Parts: sequence; structure tokens; C-alpha cells
Amino acid sequence: MQNFRYFHKCISCGKKFQPDRFLYTCPDCGGLLTVERDEEYVKEKVGEGKKARGYFDNLRFGAARKIYPNDSGVWLWRDLLLPEFPEKSVISLKEGQTDLFEVPKWLKKEIGLENLYIKMEGQSPSESFKDRGMPVAVSDALRLQQDYPELKIKGISCASTGDTSASAAVYSAYVRDRLRCVVMVPHQKISDPQLFQAMAHGAEVKAIKHPDGFDGCMTLIQKFTAKHPELILVNSKNDMRIVGQESIGLEILQDLSWQTPDWISIPVGNAGNLAALLRTLLRAKEFGLIPKLPGIIGAQASSADTLVSWADSGFKKYEPGTYRDTVASAMNINNPVSFPRVKKFCKDFNVKFYRSDEKEILKTWARFMAAGANICPQSAVALNAVIQARENGVIKEKDLVVSVSTASAIKFAESGIKYHKTGSKEDFANPYEVIEGNLKAIEKSFDK
Repeated sequence: MQNFRYFHKCISCGKKFQPDRFLYTCPDCGGLLTVERDEEYVKEKVGEGKKARGYFDNLRFGAARKIYPNDSGVWLWRDLLLPEFPEKSVISLKEGQTDLFEVPKWLKKEIGLENLYIKMEGQSPSESFKDRGMPVAVSDALRLQQDYPELKIKGISCASTGDTSASAAVYSAYVRDRLRCVVMVPHQKISDPQLFQAMAHGAEVKAIKHPDGFDGCMTLIQKFTAKHPELILVNSKNDMRIVGQESIGLEILQDLSWQTPDWISIPVGNAGNLAALLRTLLRAKEFGLIPKLPGIIGAQASSADTLVSWADSGFKKYEPGTYRDTVASAMNINNPVSFPRVKKFCKDFNVKFYRSDEKEILKTWARFMAAGANICPQSAVALNAVIQARENGVIKEKDLVVSVSTASAIKFAESGIKYHKTGSKEDFANPYEVIEGNLKAIEKSFDK
């Protein structure tokens, strides 16, 4: 049996658990789990500082890239994130290694920033950042199925605002002979393109009518999987999901040749991505990959701004809000599952939280799309937070800023089309013209 170099640890009571069964909460106190590593073993293998940077640069850019699964932007970090995870269980669709898009000079000048980049996670297999955590969660389900047949694992399951279900469907489809996929989505509260992804890739889709939207689905999926342990929960409550998402922060640092950005802005829904970012940056500093920690900007829609309100209270009062519709539907979560992880990891950071209302989200989305950035409404929330932070002086003109884009615009095409048909040009809407089918009419349209 495997000699484990990683384990699960409860963030509440501190108890440790070997990864020889599936756990997403502590069986003793119910606390959330995080993956911890045998750090001395990891340091011996990958090194520290310049040596560690060279180790991972070779995996991404050097001859080692040709060795499976190093062509994955997630699994190339395996020796740091999941040391000795068995290769026989690894599922990779060449996720990650997404572009670090430099915002054009004309737009940077308008905003008042000299160095603004967008990490384009929408370039992943299912077109969202969920493809960082999902291959790890699905690979772990396969590992448990293969090594512990007595667990009788049959598949995976999740609740979703759209992107998680799409990613779960894609990765489970690749191993359909071994894993089924069950997803619960809030009825008529996710975009049709996202729903299409889950259906097209063969997931068993359950559209749930619940007044609390995703939060209601999340409560139900936890109760359901408790009765059906043969279906592993792959929401971000599963700490293996968080592990895969840690690769986003590492890749940003590597994209910048290991220069620490002054700020990283990130959209916050269920807070798994934020927790992963905080965790991996702490370890990156510990391993000498970077000399200091960046500032962090957490961005939420006004309709689901629980963490902004928590920050407004001086980080003392956590009180989930109530469900309201938003164009940023993928982050419409009022009780983020990973909040306890965020609370634990954010203490060492300079963290600022901002909220954006519907008009700001749509306007910012259209503004950056018009600059060539293929981003979703959630990504616009993070960029609007950057604009707010620049306007109030938190971000300086010469600061190096990276904003995480979580998904492709095409997943939210209906909202975008509606906005451009009905919005104003002052707010960057770009409606089309209907013209009679003759040259004179076309010429006349340019004379306006």
C-alpha cells in the first residue's frame, strides 16, 4: 500500500487523517479539512528558492515537459501539491498553462495602471478555473476506487452554479467506464450554455427548485452524499479540489518569472479559489519561490457579498445573506463553503474586499471584452474591484496587478447579447444595426 506523503488535517481541531478513505469534513468535530504535506520530504525533492524555481521551470519549459503528466498546468506541480500521488490514477486533459493576458496600453491608461494582467482561466477544457481542481478530485476518486475496492465507489457528485457541473461532467466523461456523474443545479438559475455542457458530457442533471438557489442545492447534495457514500462529493468542500486550484497562484508567479505581483484580484463565490490562492502563496513564500506575499483583493457581486460585509465589520461578524438574482450567476453564493479556510489563511495577508452592483458588472464586462479579453461576468467583478481599489488609492499607478478571470464569456452569451442589444454606448454596449440588403442602404449607414 502507498506510503503517503500528504494527509488531511482538520482546521478546527487539528486532527490528521490518512487519505485511505474519502472525507470532506472531520468525523470528530465536523470541521473543514485541508491537505497538508510532508514538507521536509517535499523540500528534499524539489529544493528551495532558486533550485525549486528551476525544478518547476524545467517541468513546464524544459525537456521534462514531455513526460506525462507534466504537460498539465496542474499535475506538473504534483511534487509540491500532492507528493507521491500515484501516476496510475492521474487524469489529465492538459488543463492549465493559461495565458497571462496583458491589458492593452490604451485601456491601462484609462484606468490609471501601468501593469495590469488577466489570468485567462477560461482557456481550460471546460472553459473555467474549475478544471484546476476537478482533475485532482476525480483522480483521487479513481485512486480510492482502485486501491480500496471495499469503499465501493461508483462515481462523483456536486452542486453547482454552472462551472463545477460542467467540469465534473467533462472529467467524468473521460472515465465513463469507471465513474458516473450526478450534478444538482438550481432550476433556471444557471446559464443555458453551462447547463448544456453538463448535459452534453453525459452527467445526470438534477435541476432543483429551491428558494435559496445554489445554497439550497449545496445543503441537499451534502445530505444526499451522506446517504450515498459511493458518490464522492467534488465541490470545493472536498479539500482535494482546493489542492488543484492552488496551481493557479503558482502558475501566475511562474508566468511573471517569479516576480511577486503587488496585488492579485480574485472573484469570490464559494471561496474555494480564494482559499487555494492564499494557501499556495503562503507555501510559495515558505519554499523561497517568492520573497514576499502580494496583496489580495476579494471581489463579490452586491447580491452575494457575505465576505465584503464580514470585512466591513472588521472581520468579526459573518452573516450569510439571502438569495438575489445577478448576472454574475456563477458566484451567486451567500454562504461560501470555504469561508473557514479563508478565515484561517488570510491572517498573514493584506486583504481588501469590494462589491460591485449589476450596472458596474455589466459595464466592466463590456469594457474589457471590447479590449480583446474573453472573460465572464464574474471576471468583470474582479476587474471592477481593481478599478475601485485604484480609484480609492489602495492600488498605485505603477503596481503590478493580476486579476483572475474564472471563465469564458461564451458561457454567459445570453446575458451579453441582451446587454449589447439594450445597453448604451456610454456604458460600452455595442448594438448591431439592421440594414436593408442593398449597397445604398449600407453606404448610408456609415454616414450617420
